[in-house]
Amino acid sequence: MIRAAILLGVLSMANPAMGQSFSCNMGTRPTCLGFGETACSSSGKCVNQNAVCFDSFQCDYRGFTCRSNVVECLDRHECLLRDHNTLVDEYNGLLDTHSRLVRDHNALISDHRDLRASHSDLIDQHRRNLEFTRQLQRDLDNVEGCLILARTLNDAQECIP
Repeated sequence: MIRAAILLGVLSMANPAMGQSFSCNMGTRPTCLGFGETACSSSGKCVNQNAVCFDSFQCDYRGFTCRSNVVECLDRHECLLRDHNTLVDEYNGLLDTHSRLVRDHNALISDHRDLRASHSDLIDQHRRNLEFTRQLQRDLDNVEGCLILARTLNDAQECIP
């Protein structure tokens, strides 16, 4: 019973330490590098204390990358994100311009249709006025001819329509 209590106590103290540990593949061992130190694998790949190790399938065949590479990658990502956001803003500006131009275009088409209808109405009115003027001219010519041929006042009065 005492052994079980001791074993339980040891396991409960070991649990936080196990939660913070990491494991390596069989045949490898972890290392912590100090300032200026490097570690080299059996294949001749060496890293310094700025290296961060990842699973070999996570990055490339070397299985590690330097923090400076990650920082450069993040800086490049931020630059690309800014460029992307600038392009999105430009696109949205162009889209707004396009929408305004489409509205203006449609308004111009509507105005054009209205003007064509007004023009057609004016042409019709002009034709009616022209026909009316021609009829008046014919009536005037007839009255004038009748008056020229009239011999008496009664003949002249009969010329008025």
